[in-house]
Amino acid sequence: MKRQVAIFIETALAQTELEFSRLELFNDEKITVSSTIQNISDISKIFTDFSQGFTIPCSTINNAIFQHFYQNDVDATIDYQNRYNAYIEIDTVLFRRGKIQLEKTNLKNGQADSYSVTFYGAGVSLKDYFAEDKLSQLNYSTLDHNYTNTEVYNRVTIDSTVTDYNVRYPLITSNRVWQFSGSVPLPDNNVPSWYDNTPNNASNLAHASGEIVYTELFPAVRVASIFDLIETKYGITFNGIFLSSELFTKAFLLYKNKESYHYTNNPVELDFTSSSGTLASAFNTTTNSFTRIELDTTNTVIQIILYTVVSLSASPSSYFIDMYRNGVYSNTRSGTTTASPFQFSEYVNANEIITFKIRSYTAITIGINFTYKRTEITSPSSTSIVTGTAVSTATTTSFTDLAGLAPDLKVADFITGICKEFNLTVYSNTKNVFTFDPIQYWYSKGAVIDITEFTDITSIEIERMKLYKSIEFKYQDSECMLNKFFLESPLNADAHGYGNTKIGFNYDGGEYKIESPFENLLHNNFGNNLQVGYCLNKELAPYIPKPCLLYMNKKATLTSGHIHWDGQANITGYVPFGQDSEILFETGLIPLTLNFGEEISSFYLVNNPNTIYALYYRDYLVNLYNPKNRLVKLKTILPVSLLTNLQLNDRLIIRDKRYLINEMQSDLTTGDVNFTLINDFAQVKPIILVDTPTGTGNTMRFSILFTNGASVVDITKSGNASNVTLSNAKFSSEGYLDVTVPINVARTITLTLTTGYTNGNTDTNYIIIDQVW
Repeated sequence: MKRQVAIFIETALAQTELEFSRLELFNDEKITVSSTIQNISDISKIFTDFSQGFTIPCSTINNAIFQHFYQNDVDATIDYQNRYNAYIEIDTVLFRRGKIQLEKTNLKNGQADSYSVTFYGAGVSLKDYFAEDKLSQLNYSTLDHNYTNTEVYNRVTIDSTVTDYNVRYPLITSNRVWQFSGSVPLPDNNVPSWYDNTPNNASNLAHASGEIVYTELFPAVRVASIFDLIETKYGITFNGIFLSSELFTKAFLLYKNKESYHYTNNPVELDFTSSSGTLASAFNTTTNSFTRIELDTTNTVIQIILYTVVSLSASPSSYFIDMYRNGVYSNTRSGTTTASPFQFSEYVNANEIITFKIRSYTAITIGINFTYKRTEITSPSSTSIVTGTAVSTATTTSFTDLAGLAPDLKVADFITGICKEFNLTVYSNTKNVFTFDPIQYWYSKGAVIDITEFTDITSIEIERMKLYKSIEFKYQDSECMLNKFFLESPLNADAHGYGNTKIGFNYDGGEYKIESPFENLLHNNFGNNLQVGYCLNKELAPYIPKPCLLYMNKKATLTSGHIHWDGQANITGYVPFGQDSEILFETGLIPLTLNFGEEISSFYLVNNPNTIYALYYRDYLVNLYNPKNRLVKLKTILPVSLLTNLQLNDRLIIRDKRYLINEMQSDLTTGDVNFTLINDFAQVKPIILVDTPTGTGNTMRFSILFTNGASVVDITKSGNASNVTLSNAKFSSEGYLDVTVPINVARTITLTLTTGYTNGNTDTNYIIIDQVW
């Protein structure tokens, strides 16, 4: 039986949930939606739903919604370059949310006949919010702090358990080859010819002559805070318990887009306080912007703005006037004193919104007068000049200019890079809400559904898995002298970059590369718990790194000596940054690393096996490369209740085998669904078994994930665990369970996790803790 498909779109004329407009459809139009998130053909990418292009009639209703796109003389209020929020219903039941893109109008006999449109799922739509915006365009006011010696010193030395700063200043040098006492960053043996290993007190942090000056250090911003700024700017919400875990919240991004730090403070918006004259309305005192006023004429018209600094709270004071055209930086004017009229001038173009921001070295109040001059050349010897004026002011602060130091990275590429780093999948079930889950979390939350009765078992294709013979995990190449030394070392047999790895498989397929947009800066440990980084190349000159991802570790105490700091007390304890961080995990506090492959940790000076690959990629690939795995293609007809509730992480049972969904193509009008499946050999809700010592207490952290349809998880302890502390015994949403086990004689502790579902069903799984050693 044919199903009733309804598509609703939000346009510029319908901006609320209750005012979505229903598109009229052709009665015989076939609408097919392809759905996939993790696809074996491209394992590093996150996919989402999309439709094949389909047509809808140029009816009165659709013409009103799309505002007669085929007639470019209509002054439409919607932007046809944008995709608009939409959702699809099947027999009045919600199927998918996403966005609709108008592609074209099809004419027949000179008359508009149909529109061609495409539906995109919410995952693809996430990128639409960001367009080409860069990290520098975020509003960093919530992270404002004074750029002073004391403030930077505190953000280096104070532990996160005391003050958990969202902006830190890692000990990374950009102008000197830091040394410590007799220790130098590269060993005497095998020292490269390009490096001078001679001790030098001017670079010796343990000597007063080599003291740290706070202006040497660049800030690093917590990745979780950058996510918060993105949510605020674009009016979206990011969910997922991973985003609240230390695995994520201890990650920072180095804000360094200059070779050396030439401080100017955080830019502030220039405030247009008043305007006057014939063209006064060009200055918007509400939005603090300027837009030229068009003249309906065929004559030549020249339009410029002229502006002059008329007051400074302290003179001379260096100031910088940054101009933005349509939100994009254009140019900077600078000076140190007030000036005579018409100090600066700018040509202004049609359809431009111009704004200004002010920077300075010290906090100042500045006053600037503007004149907008429009000159119409009415004849070779005659002109008509009309003007408007405005008064403006701004007061700068001593805040760090994070926007001005942000890495040259698009917001979309930053989000994609973080997803690659931690193998995150992104999905959306609610408008403007996006959930980030590591792939193993996401699959473990899938329900197990038997679709045997809906499957055409007479026509099933079973193919070999077309996989890759090797997968390379790679950071951006680094110019850092330590990374170069590692690359050229005779101990590095395959000449791989620090933290990179290549996994080989017994397959005849091609090679695949998962490349992070981030640089992995190798640090140096002087042997006394002091770890520092170097943004210095082989010429020992400063360089601008690729966006550099760092882990913050817990505060470390120097085992010998102390660091000299200009104008502050000597340092014996500091917060280290690098690849490694001690993070609470299922077995307790363990050092995790941002390295893809196993390397000798620059901080712990031993191999660290707890790598990005081991934590986030290995289990998925082990299942994928199981010799018994096959690619299965089959056809089904799913009832509406199942089609509209099926999630891409659900595990499907057909007869006696269980599968993961690689891809599904759904004909919405007939219910025909073609699946591409891969075998699922992983355990469903496996028992978690961990060991802990009898002689010392230990705290462990477990993720409590909700299977699709779950509403609550209750946790009970075995009778021998009365002195075991649970952070929470009942979860009504996903979260982390901390279990504290005190000193005790040997015992086996059982925690029973009972999951309740919205349909009234329950299931049970277990955490078993052996306190034995």
